[in-house]
Amino acid sequence: MNDTRFKKELLHLCRQRPELRKKLAGELARSRRPLRKVADSERNYMIMRSLMKISERGPDILDMLRGNADELEDWQEFKIYTAAEAIDAVFDSLYYRLQEEDL
Repeated sequence: MNDTRFKKELLHLCRQRPELRKKLAGELARSRRPLRKVADSERNYMIMRSLMKISERGPDILDMLRGNADELEDWQEFKIYTAAEAIDAVFDSLYYRLQEEDL
């Protein structure tokens, strides 16, 4: 099973069982704590902090919008779309770099 399929299945499971999502989010937050202390520079710290913020706020926004996405203002929709595109671009770049290293 590749990472993308695993992530999709995990997201689907978390949508079905909100208590599981909260438990996984708590475990993930605990596992990331050492990264804050280990960051070897201000830049790395900011990157880690930004990624954690995205991972924490994304599910919260999903919960707030459940069934009410039509209530978003145009600028809010644009910001969400832009953020998703940016994250996808970084993910794809890193993923393909890792694939090339494995060859």
